[in-house]
This record gives sequence, C-alpha cells and structure tokens, in this order.
Amino acid sequence: MKTKLISCAVIAALLPFAARALDTGVSFAVYATPAKPYLEINIEIAAASVNYKSVDSTYLQAGVETLILIKDGERVVNYEKYVLLSPVVEWPENLLDAKRFALANGQYTLEISFQDINDPENKDTYTAPLIVDISDRMYLADVQLLRGFRPDQSDSPFSKNGFYLEPLPFNFYEAGAVLLAFYTEIYHSDKAITDDTYLVRYYIEQEKGNGIRNLISVGTQKKKPTAIDAILVQMDIGKLESGNYSLTVECRNAANELLLKRTTTFQRSNPFLHVSEEELSDEVLARQFVDKLDEEALRYGLRALSALAVGEESETLKNILQGEDLKPMRFYLFRHFVREDANNPEQAYRNFIRVADAAHKKFQSGFRYGFETDRGRTFMRFGKPDDLIHVEDDPGAPPYEIWVYYNFPKTKQNNVKFLFYNPSLAGEDYIMLHSNARGEINNPRWERVLYSRGPSEYLDDNYNDATSVQRGNGRNARVYFEDF
Repeated sequence: MKTKLISCAVIAALLPFAARALDTGVSFAVYATPAKPYLEINIEIAAASVNYKSVDSTYLQAGVETLILIKDGERVVNYEKYVLLSPVVEWPENLLDAKRFALANGQYTLEISFQDINDPENKDTYTAPLIVDISDRMYLADVQLLRGFRPDQSDSPFSKNGFYLEPLPFNFYEAGAVLLAFYTEIYHSDKAITDDTYLVRYYIEQEKGNGIRNLISVGTQKKKPTAIDAILVQMDIGKLESGNYSLTVECRNAANELLLKRTTTFQRSNPFLHVSEEELSDEVLARQFVDKLDEEALRYGLRALSALAVGEESETLKNILQGEDLKPMRFYLFRHFVREDANNPEQAYRNFIRVADAAHKKFQSGFRYGFETDRGRTFMRFGKPDDLIHVEDDPGAPPYEIWVYYNFPKTKQNNVKFLFYNPSLAGEDYIMLHSNARGEINNPRWERVLYSRGPSEYLDDNYNDATSVQRGNGRNARVYFEDF
C-alpha cells in the first residue's frame, strides 16, 4: 500500500473559505476475484484545503475534479475522470471516495490529479508504482488502515464482506483516536499450507530513527487454510505517544516459519499523553472545550470535582472557586480531564458531568448540589448500588438507607454496604453513618447512634461501651445490614 501522509496542522485546521494548497491522501491495495485481480483506491481530501461555496444561506458544498490514470509505460490501460463532490453540509468536512479497477497482472504506474472546481489553481498530484502479481500462490494483500468499521450490507463502495470499512488514506490517527483498525485478505493458503492451522501475527512498532524500532503491541489469530480469508482487526493505540509507527502483518506456519509479510506506516498524534502543566498555555486552552464553558458551567464542574477531592486537591479547588478569575478554572478542569483521558478529555468531561447531573437530580437536598451530599458522593465514586433498602418506619430511628454493592472493585470486596441516615428529618440530606468497605467510615457504634432515642435499651453491661441495641419493636437495621 502506498499513501501520502498529512500533517497534524492541516488536519486540525478547518477554514472553509480560505483554502490552502489542495491536500490529498491516497492509499490503494490489490485484491483478487475468481476472474482477475482488482485495484481498490481510497481517496481523502482535507476540508481545510478545498474551497467550499455556499449553495444557499445555510449549506456549503465543495468539489474536486479527479483524473485517475493507470499506465503501462506511456500507455493508459484504465482511467476515470469525474468530479468528487462533498455532501451538502453546514460545516466543511473531508471528502472521501473509493474506486475499483479490474487489472491483469503486471507492473503499472498509478497517476491521480486533483483540481478544485472552485479554484482551478488549487491542484495536487499523486504518483506511485503499482505491481499486480496474484496467482495460485499464497498471497497476502496490502494492509488497509481504517478509521473504523461497522456491520453493513449496503452496496456502498466502502462496504466489503458485511462491513462498512471507513478508510484512512492519510494514515494519520489524530488525538481522539483510541483504536487502530486494519483490513487485509489472504488467498490460497490451502494450496501452500498442509497443517490444520496457520498463524496470522500482527504488531505495531515505534520508529525511533536510524533503523531503530521499539515493539509496542502484538496480536495473533489462528486460521484454517482456505482459498480466501479476510482479516479485520482492532488494536488499542490509546497510550501511543505522538510519532511515527509501523504496522506489520505476518503469516507463519505451524513451525513458526515466516511465509508472507506486509508492512505499512502511520502517524499518531497524542499531544496530551504526557503533557506537563507548563505546556498547557493560554493558547493551548483557547483551542480546547473548556474555552467554550461559561462561568456557571465551570463552577458546576469544579464543585462536582470538589465533592470527590481530598487533601491538597480539595484545598486547591476551594481557593479556585473562591476567586473570580476564569482562567484557573479552565486550567484545572482541562488538566484534570486530560489526565483522565489524554485522547479525548472533552468526552471524559461530558461523561463525568452526566454522572454529576444524575447525582444532583436524585440527591439534591435544597441546601447544596446533590453530588455534594454523602449519598451523591458515594453514587459518583462507586456508581448505582446493586440493591437499596429504604426505611422510614423503624421505631426509634430516623429514616435510613442501606446501599449494597455485591462486587466492589475498589477494595476487591464482596457484599459491601453503606448506611445513610437523616437525623435532622429535614429534606433529603442523608449522612453516611457506617460502611464495611475498607477505607470508608466504619463506626462500631452505628446502631447506638441510629437508635439514640432509646438510650436505656443498649445491649452491654457497660453503658459507655455498648455498640448494639435490644431487638424487637421493629428494629431491623442490624438484620438488614448483616444478613441482607
């Protein structure tokens, strides 16, 4: 596969009416059919580099005249000329296309020229050697990098073997990408392999320069020899730092001998993976989601974080919230969520706010946000309980709740419980009284506190050391807590 890589700056820019030089990405692969091989070409044109024009007061459209030539020496053996039109959109987006050409075995040159229909001087060209050599021998097709895939039975040019394969002609995985996907095909393994199975091995290496490569991740699949087999794989690249990488796919026999190999390269942008505080300048923050948050949203998010913070972080948040300056608010929010998810801090923020909203709605007491109550904080930290007992008619006790988590990953415990009660009987501001989770409030005298209205009924020879109360009269809190 040949491809033209795009720079991070071009991908990031989206300037609809001031296009830069036409920036095109091309990748191709040769596949087989029973009749003859065919060439599949994938094209992507960066939105920032093509001129979008208004079609009405709301919508825009761009177009690029495209000429594809497949040449044997100076002889054109196949071609297509057409205008690649974008969808009619409100905001510019990349243009994407796929073309297929039947070809006999041979050595060719692939030439593609592009011209912006709204600016004839805005051009680009692509040229690459092309070898088609598919016979009855075992053959591994070029590796096609994908932006993603999904089940699909349509006749879209991007659909193949029951999947919609969204190509990645620029071979560039931007900051929000967490998965690398690729597609390839293997032919005639049944004619080359006598074992019951063979191994497909794929791995990512980081290009360090001077021929040095660091192995990053490896995956394998066992396959049975067949006339044709499709390989569709996802690999986690969330922790890959910015840089240049290669993806290699190998076929090996039962003796682990290398039969076939294909390698393609790609670029990865992950600017916030190991970002330092010094690098989070005002200029950087101005391009992030926090710059669009108003003061109300900033304070809401920080108060939700403050409800979970302890120690120095709690004090830092308190000082920020007491101030009027929005810059430190934006800085803290972005720094927190870029640590949560360097690939997509905005999504991490939205996921957090969704939980905070749910906690506020369910546990608001009238005095503060719902996530600032004990139940709200517990909900945000550990999620919804598996079971809940709500009691309002236990004699001698104020209303109380017992939350049950059957599996508690934080401490690797089972059957963890939290007891909340409302001694003031005012609103819904329940207070955590006791828990058997390690590291949480553990009050051996919780039953005595809960039933403090009947102090003469404590169970112990020594009044001051008593931790339990007499049973009966509907006092079931300990039964619920210990036996439920």
